Amino acid sequence: MSTRIGILGGSFDPPHYGHLRPALEAMQQLSLEAVFFLPSGAHPLKDASRATAVAHRVAMTRLAIQEQSGFELCELDATRPGISYTVETLQILAHRFPMGELIFLLGSDLLAEVHRWKDWQELLRWAHLAVLQRPGHAVTAAEQQVLAHWQPYQVAEASQLDRQQLGRHGVCLLPVTPFAVSSRALRQRVRRGESIRYLTPEAVMAYIQQHDLYGEHE
Repeated sequence: MSTRIGILGGSFDPPHYGHLRPALEAMQQLSLEAVFFLPSGAHPLKDASRATAVAHRVAMTRLAIQEQSGFELCELDATRPGISYTVETLQILAHRFPMGELIFLLGSDLLAEVHRWKDWQELLRWAHLAVLQRPGHAVTAAEQQVLAHWQPYQVAEASQLDRQQLGRHGVCLLPVTPFAVSSRALRQRVRRGESIRYLTPEAVMAYIQQHDLYGEHE
């Protein structure tokens, strides 16, 4: 049986439980041996000048995942020169793990942006897609357009994401526990001098304080 690896990319500026809990639930529902956390490098759709230095984001991600078995840091995007495109990242990882089965974990909040990604229609060439769906999330017209493109590849159950069974990569909608927390909200809390305890791991909070990130101590 091939090794099943989840891929979760993000700015992680900072990482928080809204990243960690869905990743754990995806690991359990998809029978993943590992989830790779990929802090982004240069992002094609974001202003890099406003992002926290990649070294800090990598360090915080390492601290955030250190206590969970199966969570692994992957610095591929963080260390690659130039802009990192998801389709290219998945291609590189597919070549690194030719005997593996990659499952790209996509937050439902990003669905509306997918059509702006480079060669987004090619994502399924390299990996399965699991859309992390928050219960009660109303699908927008832009999200529905992307889902309609993937509809022929969609499976009803997470257990059906099997390349040998399907003969190809597939797409599934994966319900996860909703978390009303975002990296932006955490940064704003820190700037206002408010606590971020219980929203992110203690080690991440301590790192933010130690390095005076986001403009204020907690």
